[in-house]
Amino acid sequence: MNLPSTTSVIPCDLESTLATPLLDHRPSRQPDGEEENRALMALMHALAASPKDFFPTLVHTALKLCRADSTGISLLNEKEGRFVWPAVAGKLHSYIGAGTPSDFGPCGTVLDRRSTLLFLHPERHFTYLVPISPPLEEVLLIPFYMDEKPVGTIWAVIHEKNRKFDAEDRRLLENLSTFAASAYQALAKMGALEPMLRVKRD
Repeated sequence: MNLPSTTSVIPCDLESTLATPLLDHRPSRQPDGEEENRALMALMHALAASPKDFFPTLVHTALKLCRADSTGISLLNEKEGRFVWPAVAGKLHSYIGAGTPSDFGPCGTVLDRRSTLLFLHPERHFTYLVPISPPLEEVLLIPFYMDEKPVGTIWAVIHEKNRKFDAEDRRLLENLSTFAASAYQALAKMGALEPMLRVKRD
């Protein structure tokens, strides 16, 4: 499944959808060190046991720790000029295998800027996201790297209007991005990345 590249909606400018500084000004919940340590230990074991099956485990862990409504992994397929979503958890689970353009989308913006970004209703600028259901209230994305080159993002979504991401969500997701990078490197060494990078056609 690939998202359509255009819609009839008139887009707003990109900067109007970005709100990353809000993460430092919103009330933030306290870290739950015990829960986090259990999750990180489980991830370490899962990564060692089977890198090929790791991304679904990682996004389900992110879904729980960040108390998000949806989470996912985006991998850059440079040849196709697209990001591919090999693992998605939560309310957007049906979008596994979907993708977005590498030169015009939230993931591409994150990789271009090499930084964590918080989007508020990104479909206002990237109008091909309008058909996504449930709608995207907030999207928090973290880049990850291989040999200092950005190769993908781990992301979390809130669909409910009365909920917000905070600085603790950013910290947790940034920690989890290191596992995404480790898995990517392991898969690359195994020659197992290619199936995950394939763009699924409608």
